[in-house]
Amino acid sequence: MVDSHCHLYDDKIIDRVDEIITNFKNDNIDFVIVPSCDYDSQKQSLELSQKYDNIYSALAVHPHDAINYNEKVKMFMLNNYQNNKVVAIGEFGLDYFYNLSPYKAQINVAEEHFALCQTCDLPAIFHIRDGLSNTCEHYDAYSDFFDLAKNYYLNRSGVLHCFGGDIDKARKALDLGFYISFTCNATYQSNEHLRQAIKYIPIDRLLIETDAPYLSPKHQRSLPNEPKNVKFVAELIAQLKKLDLDFVFNKTKSNTLELFYKIKNFK
Repeated sequence: MVDSHCHLYDDKIIDRVDEIITNFKNDNIDFVIVPSCDYDSQKQSLELSQKYDNIYSALAVHPHDAINYNEKVKMFMLNNYQNNKVVAIGEFGLDYFYNLSPYKAQINVAEEHFALCQTCDLPAIFHIRDGLSNTCEHYDAYSDFFDLAKNYYLNRSGVLHCFGGDIDKARKALDLGFYISFTCNATYQSNEHLRQAIKYIPIDRLLIETDAPYLSPKHQRSLPNEPKNVKFVAELIAQLKKLDLDFVFNKTKSNTLELFYKIKNFK
C-alpha cells in the first residue's frame, strides 16, 4: 500500500513519527508522500524525506497560508525541487471554507504554483474546498479551480487530494486529465456523494491517502489518523467497485508511481 498524502510533521503525531515510520513494514506501507503547507513545513517535509528511504516530499504553500507567500518561500521551492526526493508541487489550491487568506491572494498564489509546476517539471497536488454559499461571496472553489486549470497545461498532470466533490466535479477533473484521491472521510455516513464519485471514477485514475493526522476512519474519529489506515480507503473502493482488494492496493500504487514519476528512480 501507499499513502499518497500525509502530514507526518504535524504536531498531533510528530512525537510518534519515528515509531509510525518504523512500523511501515508491519503495516504493509511501501512509501508515503508528505506535502507541505508553508515555509516551515516545506523544510520539515524535505528533512523527513532525507532521513527516511520510504518518505517523499512535496513543496508548496496551502491556500490557508497564501497571504504569507513571498520570495523566500518561492526560492525554497526553486532551490530544492531538483532534490531526488522532491516529487511534486503541493499542496496548493483554493479553500473557501475557512477563508484564512483573501480570495484574490489564493487565486494569485495558485497561479504562481501552476507556473512552478511547469518550471520544475513536477506534478501538482491540489487542495480544493468549497465554502458555504450563504456565508461568503466566493464559495465555489471547484468552479474557480477548473477555470484556472484550463489556462495552464501541466506536463506532469496532478491530483485533487482529499476529493470533496460529486460526480459532476469528478467528471470535470477527469476531463482535465487529473487523478482523484480519496481519504478515510469517504467512509463517513454523511458522505454518500463521495462513494458515488468513487463508483464513477475509473480505477486507473484513483489514488488513496489518509491526510494524516486528519480525517481518521469513522471508527477511530477520536484518534489521530496514521498512514496504516489507508487500507480502509482501499477496502471501500474494492467494495464499491466490486474489485479484489489486492488489485486495488496494486493499482493505486501503480497510479501513484505513474503520477509521481520521480519515485520510480528509487523502486
